[in-house]
Amino acid sequence: MNIIDLFLLSIIQGLTEFLPVSSSAHLILVSEFLDSSDTGIVFDVAVHLGTLLAAMIYFRKEVTGMIRGLSFNQKNQEETHQLVNILVAVLPILVLGFLLRDFVDQNLRSSEIIAYATIFFGLILLWSDKIKTTSNNINLITTKQAFIIGLSQCFALIPGTSRSGVTISAALFLGIGREAAAKFSFLLAIPTIGAIAASELINLSIKDLLNQGSDLVLAMCVSFVIAYLTIDVFLKIVNRFSFTPFVVYRVLLGVWLLSYWV
Repeated sequence: MNIIDLFLLSIIQGLTEFLPVSSSAHLILVSEFLDSSDTGIVFDVAVHLGTLLAAMIYFRKEVTGMIRGLSFNQKNQEETHQLVNILVAVLPILVLGFLLRDFVDQNLRSSEIIAYATIFFGLILLWSDKIKTTSNNINLITTKQAFIIGLSQCFALIPGTSRSGVTISAALFLGIGREAAAKFSFLLAIPTIGAIAASELINLSIKDLLNQGSDLVLAMCVSFVIAYLTIDVFLKIVNRFSFTPFVVYRVLLGVWLLSYWV
């Protein structure tokens, strides 16, 4: 992969990881367009580390709080509750992701699948955005609600679904407000992306690291900066605007794929 393709794909990963538009779909489509369908393990590790660091640093207060929650001290009750919610929510994707990873890679990465998933889950997001919410406090999310949101995240194994989009939709259906839904989705991304990065790091050889170290650093830095800015902007506007612009974009993208690529 040349340096321009690496830079562009890193921007796309950082931008789409936390927006409800599906990062996997955009990486697949743009990679095919650039004729760089095999991005390589180094790139995958780098962009996932970049987006992981962006979420951890942006939510450093919440991450530190959840670490304190490990003590299960009465004084840290809220932090413990939030930690338990995140752990409960991440379990389904860890199990199904491990069991279905090869199946997804071999059978669900086509333009047709991406097109239908992009449209369908975009409309689900539109529907969920019409639901009347009762709370916008992330600390009021119950463990049962967290588990349901975690189950919904399993649909993100299908390229075109969008991990953030489907978890935000699930939270909205449960009556959780936009800001709390987005924040919980982004916090849930930390262990999810962390697990992905860890599984990829295992397959990264010392030789790959030495030969492509500069590529790794560049991709990680670019995806980190873009992801951090995306989280910040998205959370600032999420209560002011509906998700309709993202839905319109998804539907137009899906229709274009069906008419042109499929």
